[in-house]
Amino acid sequence: MLIQLLVIQVVTFIGIIFLMRFLFSRHLKVALERLNTLHEENLAKEEELNEELKRAKEESHAQIEKGKEEAELIVEEAKKDALRLRSALEEEAKAQADKIVAGGKIDAEKLKEKCSQDIQAQSVELASRMISELLIEADKIALQYQFTNEIIEEIARLPKEQFNVQSKDIKVTSSFPLLDRQREELKKALTEKLGSAPEIKEQIDARLIGGLIVEIGGMVIDGTLRNKLQRIIPYLK
Repeated sequence: MLIQLLVIQVVTFIGIIFLMRFLFSRHLKVALERLNTLHEENLAKEEELNEELKRAKEESHAQIEKGKEEAELIVEEAKKDALRLRSALEEEAKAQADKIVAGGKIDAEKLKEKCSQDIQAQSVELASRMISELLIEADKIALQYQFTNEIIEEIARLPKEQFNVQSKDIKVTSSFPLLDRQREELKKALTEKLGSAPEIKEQIDARLIGGLIVEIGGMVIDGTLRNKLQRIIPYLK
């Protein structure tokens, strides 16, 4: 009886062991399969992650290269803008310099012309004084006679169209009174130009030294010594 009980317990124990081993083996297999599935999923995810990382690196590299290219383009454009600005500034500076130089030349020419005119005026005044001091009264009368004849001849040579004036009153200013013959010749020449006999008003100005001035309305014919000197002096440079 005891032996049977012992055998039953042993058999039962062995059965329990086999049952537990079977159950453990099944759970272990399921666990291993699950673990293998998870490992494969992890590998797939890792590969996918690596692909994403690779794409991200490639995109990042492409963005960096694109950024470099855009930066180079910006730098080149900035250099071109700087060159254009520099060129424009140089052109503007050159234009300003040329304008200043041109203005300086104009001012210099004006100053030169003014100085020349002042010198000529002073020369005429000095020459007039010297002639006035050197000539005796008879010489001045002879000079007056010669200049009067010259201006009468000049009036006779002038075209009639040039005497298109409204006033017929003639003003004659001379250093000495006109001779009767000269007065008649002057009146005759003016009558031919004006178409009618003019009224001649005479006045004496000893400062003229020699010669006379004929004023017909707004028209002036200057046959004085001073005027002749003004014409001659520029050619004596």
